[in-house]
Amino acid sequence: MSNERSGLTTRSWSRPHATGRASCGGRWLNARSLSRKDHLMEKSVDSTHPDFWTSRYAAGKMPWDFAGVPAALKSFLARSSASGKVLIPGCGSGYEVQAFHEAGYDVTAIDFSPAAVDQAKKVLGVLAERVILGDFFTQNFGQGRFDLIYERTFLCSMPPSRWPDYANRMADLLSPAGRLIGVFLYGQQSESPPYPITDKQVDQLFQRCFRLVRSELVTDSLPLFRGMERWQEWLKIDQA
Repeated sequence: MSNERSGLTTRSWSRPHATGRASCGGRWLNARSLSRKDHLMEKSVDSTHPDFWTSRYAAGKMPWDFAGVPAALKSFLARSSASGKVLIPGCGSGYEVQAFHEAGYDVTAIDFSPAAVDQAKKVLGVLAERVILGDFFTQNFGQGRFDLIYERTFLCSMPPSRWPDYANRMADLLSPAGRLIGVFLYGQQSESPPYPITDKQVDQLFQRCFRLVRSELVTDSLPLFRGMERWQEWLKIDQA
């Protein structure tokens, strides 16, 4: 669940295999819609490969690991009376799985790093079966869609050229009026993970399929992300 530079890198989460373009509510959103500067940010840091993250788990270099549940998520669960299906992509150690489960949600988590999945299963104990080893972008989640998808340090772990795949996949997996919720990292562009997003970029990325319904600063960020994180809730909009 739940976000560095090569030695201080974001959590190990499923990364996209670029598809060039994908549909979003019947419209096309592709990597070309982002600037050339975004593509140059990729450089040689391959955070789209599981080994990039597995090596950091093995070395104990996990500065993105919150070791608990963010206060903003606790607040969301306290004021949310609805239940439903929740997906946590790039789940890392998986702390939020238990929080959603205890709140009455049917939760599924996924990560493409074997080391991350092993860690999550240790953390979650009896809820270990809720964690899938697989690629979020290609995994078959079955017929049903999700009511919520939870973000924390997943988007910022992948290069900007992959962000359109993220937005399209989120829209595909969410049910009508479903929500993409969680902690988003904002800031200036970086040449290695984490890759913060700007207000202009997020508007461009989500405007076709989502509407922002809540945004507030995160007050309990880890030192690495302090002053850069926002809790946000994006409502999937009807494209008809």
